[in-house]
Amino acid sequence: MAVINSIRKRSGLLIGTIGVAMVLFIGGELFSGNNMFNKQDTTVGEIAGDKIEYADFEAMVRKIGGDQTLTPEQMNDARNRAWNRFIQNKVLFKEYEKLGLSVAPEELFDQIKNNEQNKVLNQFFTNPQTNLLYEQFQNPATGRLDNNRVLAYVKNVMAGDQKDSWLPIEEAIRLDMLSNKYTQLIKEGLAGSSFAAKIQNSEENQRINLSWTGMNYSEISDDEVVIDESDLKSYYNKHKNEKDFEQEETMRGAKLAIFSVTPSPKDFDDSRIAIENQMSAFNSAANDTLFVYQNSDDPQRSFKLIGRYDLPVELDSMVFSAPIDSVFGPYLLQNGYNISKKTGVQFVADSVNARHVLLTLKPESDTSLLQSLADSIKAQLEKGADFAAMATEFSQDFGSAQNGGSLDWFTQGKMVQEFNDICFDSKTRKGDIVIVTTQFGIHIIDITDKTKEKEKIQIANIVRYVGPSAETFDEAYNKASAFSINNSTLEAFETALSDNETIESLDYSTIKEGDKVLGSLENPRTIIRWAYDNEVGKVSEPFEMGNKFVVASVTSIKDKGILPLSEVEDLVREGVMNEKKSQIILAKLGSFATIEDAAKNAEKEIQAANDISFNMFSITGIGPENKVLGIAFGLPQGATSEAIIGENGVYVIRLDVIGEPAESSDLTFVQDQIKRNYGTRVDVEVFEALKQSANITDSRTKFY
Repeated sequence: MAVINSIRKRSGLLIGTIGVAMVLFIGGELFSGNNMFNKQDTTVGEIAGDKIEYADFEAMVRKIGGDQTLTPEQMNDARNRAWNRFIQNKVLFKEYEKLGLSVAPEELFDQIKNNEQNKVLNQFFTNPQTNLLYEQFQNPATGRLDNNRVLAYVKNVMAGDQKDSWLPIEEAIRLDMLSNKYTQLIKEGLAGSSFAAKIQNSEENQRINLSWTGMNYSEISDDEVVIDESDLKSYYNKHKNEKDFEQEETMRGAKLAIFSVTPSPKDFDDSRIAIENQMSAFNSAANDTLFVYQNSDDPQRSFKLIGRYDLPVELDSMVFSAPIDSVFGPYLLQNGYNISKKTGVQFVADSVNARHVLLTLKPESDTSLLQSLADSIKAQLEKGADFAAMATEFSQDFGSAQNGGSLDWFTQGKMVQEFNDICFDSKTRKGDIVIVTTQFGIHIIDITDKTKEKEKIQIANIVRYVGPSAETFDEAYNKASAFSINNSTLEAFETALSDNETIESLDYSTIKEGDKVLGSLENPRTIIRWAYDNEVGKVSEPFEMGNKFVVASVTSIKDKGILPLSEVEDLVREGVMNEKKSQIILAKLGSFATIEDAAKNAEKEIQAANDISFNMFSITGIGPENKVLGIAFGLPQGATSEAIIGENGVYVIRLDVIGEPAESSDLTFVQDQIKRNYGTRVDVEVFEALKQSANITDSRTKFY
């Protein structure tokens, strides 16, 4: 029952990304915009030449979020979905419309009724805490989604006043089907040619044997190589346009000094004294409930049943032996000072095993008729009717109904309050059949078993949580502010941190402009945006992040494009080192006409590598060397190569044997395989092409 309510509450924000197209659009373009806009620009981005205005974007966010109060995570999800919706409207839907693609109502119904693998349905009926399907919607035999249960749920929702919770899911299924139709059309237009099949057959089945000699770079000591600044600059200028030296997106580095705000000894004393001053009034209070709600920091959890050893050991014996209406404390528990009043004693079971029949109350329901039905079911059960059969026929808790109404064992507090109270009531015994009404409807409950009752104490509890006072906050802020003022350069900032190990520090080198997370800091967007508005060496004023004050300094800027030498010096140095080592190895190999000459010159043995195909990842004894592999398959049989400068060393090879691939009169299977391989690329490459053609610029980071 709680599951149904939980699912309905999630429906508005659950489906964040639908279809391969949406995954790729969000994954590829999320927060990839530049920061060259001036601050008065009111556009959050541009898609296919159309600017998306901030006001329009916010309107879409509100539409998606509905009337719910959203958590920061949900708000971020709503903004992503709003951006996704604009991309759908301006790029994908235009493609669908050109092709006349649509989804008929009958197709939607078929997905709900028959497709147990529908990813939208599976996402919707999956518990976000466990990432497993809710048991109520599982097929007991297969563990997969049970479409019959799903269909029953949909019919129930659409017949009531909750139909709006289902419509977004139906729309998500429709969009997913459109995406699948689009990609399937493209896949059906692909084919593997007979020429491509012959080439692939040769690459997969042709084998060669070769002999090789040479040396790995690791065999030359680094001490044998001298590298100066001109070598680094020369290598960098020669290779800087290669992908290894390209920064694909802008990043910032920042070092943070953290000043945590924690309660001081005085804060603890103040909380203890404040609650001590309430003990006398609590002792004489005429209405414990009212007093608790007026004075406790957590009144919702203030009325408890306490078992042996639930309290600190020094209080346990005293509480159980104290008379009713005794007030005891204060005691420190879970970061708060507590005083408690003993209000009663009960003998209660720890656990109950029960089953139920649920009759759902709807706005249009005739309550008196539904109550009469509940009374009738109870009367039949008390006369010996089969409970499982009654649950299957009448219960609207679909999950438990499939198991004869069983809820298995549960402990105190696991069920809704009214349900919990009647099951754990000491007057309710094993074998009793009782009726109770909750927010979910009318329950006919069979108490199938209870554990042995134990003595428990009823208490009313007042807690005063210990938190940092305004004075403590001011003290932490002053420390952070002084640190910022006294260490206004990066050098001073880093020196101060190294000199004072009591200050917590964090160092990040790859902060993206759209990042929402920075370690465990609370809502760090202000720090990230500050880092993108400032230069290397700049030191910030303190930022307040929950119970922390954070001072930041920009340590590096890596703009999109070619990285400067200073950022890639280690990579350049490695390249120079290998180049110089290759010259040493070439000198050792000397002048040679045969592989035997090369091996003799370098004082190396000749080794064999046999049964090599063109599709292999590496060569025996050499490792992954694509250049060597390519040259090997281009040599005539018996020929010796020149010295090959590879990624990991310098090698000389001789092609000893070329084995011809077996001729196949029917390459249909290979052609089909090529077609399937092309098909796997469609889901990525088609939408990547659409994305590039739309020239998407995402500038949301200016505002969020």
